[in-house]
Amino acid sequence: MYCLSNRSIAYLDPGNICSDLHCGAVAGYKLIWLLFLTHALGLYVQTLSARIGIVTGRNLAQHCHEQYARSIRIPLWLVCELAIIGSDIQESIGTAIALYLLFGVQIWAGILVAALLSYVILGIQRFGARKVEALFIAMIAIMCACFGVEVFMSSPDVREITKGLLIPRIPASATVQAVGIVGAVIMPHNLFLHSALVGTRRIKRAADVRHASIREANFYTTLESGVALLFSFAINATIMIVFADIYSRGNSAKSVHMAEQHLPGLVEAADLLRGAFGDLGPLLWAIGLLSSGQSSTATGTMAGQYLMEGMMRLRASPWLRLFISRSTSLVPTMLVGVLFTSRLDQFDEWLNVLQSLALPFALIPTLKLAQSSHVMSEFAVGPRWRA
Repeated sequence: MYCLSNRSIAYLDPGNICSDLHCGAVAGYKLIWLLFLTHALGLYVQTLSARIGIVTGRNLAQHCHEQYARSIRIPLWLVCELAIIGSDIQESIGTAIALYLLFGVQIWAGILVAALLSYVILGIQRFGARKVEALFIAMIAIMCACFGVEVFMSSPDVREITKGLLIPRIPASATVQAVGIVGAVIMPHNLFLHSALVGTRRIKRAADVRHASIREANFYTTLESGVALLFSFAINATIMIVFADIYSRGNSAKSVHMAEQHLPGLVEAADLLRGAFGDLGPLLWAIGLLSSGQSSTATGTMAGQYLMEGMMRLRASPWLRLFISRSTSLVPTMLVGVLFTSRLDQFDEWLNVLQSLALPFALIPTLKLAQSSHVMSEFAVGPRWRA
């Protein structure tokens, strides 16, 4: 269950929420199919990374250290670390905006509070995995409730939703948003995280039962991943649908043109929800955003720790790891939060594009290792998986 909650949270950070908001505003319902496709691809590559961990007993980062020369490992590590820092920035921005909406805290102060709250989340891990699991499940439930209520309040067009899910199309004005969806959903560092999380499974490796035990572990891991990504798709689609409905009301062409000229931000989204649903709309939005920002902190820290220790053999405590990551991301986040507050959401969108650009640096090693009979023995993926 701990793995399941972590997998769900990995696809529900503020970067996802910002991407859903922009896609709904600019493209309406037209990119729901792409959201579903990226979740399906996410399930595929996540399952491959998990198989590597299950079959070999070592995670993806450890294999990269063993299989690749230092001249290749260092660029892989640096790009994936950059992706983690980008994700940290998004979490800080999302939490800061949520605090601003709930309590009127200035954005720059909210960024500092977000950094402190991340240590609180990490500190809860000292009380055991069950406590962390309960916290994560509670946060996922809060997000489901908050965003789910809003989609029922919006009464969207079911016919348009169905068309958006079944008919592939990308409006010319939504090209950046379409690229951002891929990076927001399939973040590169999460592949390293998923291959390491399966290490908590008890797998019998004695010769007479090894094959059956590994097959069973692969099956249940794939099942868990499927359930987690189903929850993720439902929540992300809910956000996209709500804002597609808001922007489709009244003069549709005028609303879409306004969104193209000026993307609605996470703060402006609260004002739109207030206009559509009253005071309850922005309250639910802020609570869901706060849960998203804080719950995704732990997954980023864990991914960074596995990546640093496995690929570069650099050991650091989770506290030091979080301090390094947050300190590195704090400077650019504070600069944007203080000097370019009105540009926060454009900054967030380009960070999603950064995740898309960094994705091959995690995806290619995953695919190569998963199909290697030298690494995976009889569990190397066959033509059915490679297709």
